[in-house]
Amino acid sequence: MSALRSRFPSCDSASQPARSPLTRLRPPLIRATRGAAVLLLSVLPLAAEGTAAAADTTNLPAKVSALTWNVCGAWRGCAEWDEPEAKVERVVEVVRQDPTVAVIMLQEVCLGLHAEPLQQQLGDGWLVRFRAAPHTGPGESPNGVVSCDADRRGLPPGDSPSPLLGGDEQGGQTRDQRAQIGGRRDVAGVLVAMRNLPGSQLHPVNMTFVQDPSQGAACIKDTGNLLFACSSHFMNERADPDRRSRIASGHNFRDQSFFLQEQGYRTVIGGDLNAAPDSAPLRPLYDGNFEADSTMKTPTFWSKALVKLDHIFFSDHGWDSLGAGILFPGDLSDGHWLSDHLMLKGSATPTS
Repeated sequence: MSALRSRFPSCDSASQPARSPLTRLRPPLIRATRGAAVLLLSVLPLAAEGTAAAADTTNLPAKVSALTWNVCGAWRGCAEWDEPEAKVERVVEVVRQDPTVAVIMLQEVCLGLHAEPLQQQLGDGWLVRFRAAPHTGPGESPNGVVSCDADRRGLPPGDSPSPLLGGDEQGGQTRDQRAQIGGRRDVAGVLVAMRNLPGSQLHPVNMTFVQDPSQGAACIKDTGNLLFACSSHFMNERADPDRRSRIASGHNFRDQSFFLQEQGYRTVIGGDLNAAPDSAPLRPLYDGNFEADSTMKTPTFWSKALVKLDHIFFSDHGWDSLGAGILFPGDLSDGHWLSDHLMLKGSATPTS
């Protein structure tokens, strides 16, 4: 285990040099093509609440950290899939140990097993939002969303939709997941959480990607501090062998986030993107953003091979890098790991 530990940099060490401010300009989002026009129209609702010409750093701390982790909690056979409480407690432990964490992105979570308990444990100082994964496989699925493999864990439906569900889907579609899912709690998806910082005005704004509407992200927009964060989970290679969906998702994730950047928002986006650094699906995201661990590119998935699938991207606009590293999802001494993915934490300092 000590040899394995040596393969990964500590998240608490400043292992990467600070990144210089952006010195180049991106081409404008508006292009003289029909596809770009459709894309622009599809993201306009993202700016519905609050816009600004320049980001304000007054209320933001000098260091802002984001945590992403595929908790592997929705499917039987995942590492410790039947220990949802331990997975939630591990996230809460990280947040309590590091008050600079302001954004949490989790994937392969269940609404009633992970998302709602996380909101309860984090309390009023945080806003958690969940986006159910649309069903894309063969056969029928209740309500058209992915069910957690949780039939033995007791997730009876509630009398009303979960308050963590978003009612404002973006990206060219209007889909109220509260109406779609109803009181069900046994649904799988992704979540994003944002800390209530001084001056925060937090609004959930989920994304649906234009080119592949089955894909999207859970997002929160802080109109008070001009901060925007999203958590996504791209298709894996078995479901997307030609990478077509992941490449489209990379473009859409970048373009919809860039629209917010043009409104003056700093953005933090990421998750389990099921793609290696600099690969075709991720290439669009390096345009206007930098990866938190751009120097180290640390492996985050260890189930079958050590590869990097989990990513955090900060916008070039409004951030300078403070580096990144991994956190272990369990106890190295006894090999009791809570997921086949490592936790990735990246940090940046706000700039004018």
